[in-house]
Amino acid sequence: MNTIIPKQAVSQLKKSLDNFKLNDAIELCSNEAQTRKFLIEPFFLMLNYESNNLIPEYNADFGERVSQKIDYAILLNKKETILVEAKKHSTKLTDKEAGQLNGYFGNTKNSKIAVLTNGVEYRFYSDVIEPNIIDSKPFFCFNISNYCESDIESLIRFDKRYINVLNIVKSAQEIVFADSFENAFFKELVAPSKDLLKIIHRNMTFTSKFNEETQGKMINQINSSLLKCMYDKKLQLEAMSNSQGVITTELEIQAYHIIRTLLIQNKKIPKERIGFKDFKSFFNISVDDSTKKVICKLVFSDSKMKITIENNEYLLENIDDLMKYKNELTNRALALVS
Repeated sequence: MNTIIPKQAVSQLKKSLDNFKLNDAIELCSNEAQTRKFLIEPFFLMLNYESNNLIPEYNADFGERVSQKIDYAILLNKKETILVEAKKHSTKLTDKEAGQLNGYFGNTKNSKIAVLTNGVEYRFYSDVIEPNIIDSKPFFCFNISNYCESDIESLIRFDKRYINVLNIVKSAQEIVFADSFENAFFKELVAPSKDLLKIIHRNMTFTSKFNEETQGKMINQINSSLLKCMYDKKLQLEAMSNSQGVITTELEIQAYHIIRTLLIQNKKIPKERIGFKDFKSFFNISVDDSTKKVICKLVFSDSKMKITIENNEYLLENIDDLMKYKNELTNRALALVS
């Protein structure tokens, strides 16, 4: 079950981050111990972890090797622990350094999340690919010196009051799966395997022998022009599928024009990149007509009107109430057009 995070909690975290005097804190840090005191501990305090939750020099259950301790362990409850490896603030973090967490991670069976940080950048890892072994890449990164609205909305999920490790790991699994699929698919497009070519050849209406010459011709066909053509055809197919039984109402169009007008008041948001797509039960306003770049979702029925911006859902008394959410809509669009 997903935890509902109040809008005011996100706003409070943003305020705390915005008010944190990062440069002053960095000036006080000449070693790792000072980085912990002036950067790392205040960061987790902003996420509502107290000193009894953040345990330094935590013994990660190495049996006789008790001298090997993790820099911090965040004790969520009796069953769940987050491990934190700390570096000096000037250290440039790399994913290779996350490998240092593997020993601790494998020996602390109640840990599913590990954090590598230098007090400025925070990299969150899990063991999605192989149990008890840190993934090679983080599923979420947060930089306290450079963040946007969507970063804060992701970070709030780690707040002590709302954290749900199971849900976070599930989200990490989705991220890793999507990234893995995209990489594998791209690899096939760049250097198509014989197996892929054979499947395509089998489905072609043009009859020919599947030999080296045919394979060469097929490989030459797989280029950016072909992919653009396939993309356009896929969009048309989705539009036809989604439009069956869909009636775009005058109120939805009116809402679209209000929101679009609010957005393009910001010169960084190109008007030609803002569009909409109507579905049977909702109405999306997005960037580049992409389902991955949804600015907001509208649900208008006879009984209620509702707008959802990322994970925040608001009821509207009338269409003009959309004006109240100009800042949220703008911040969301800016994050997507960049």
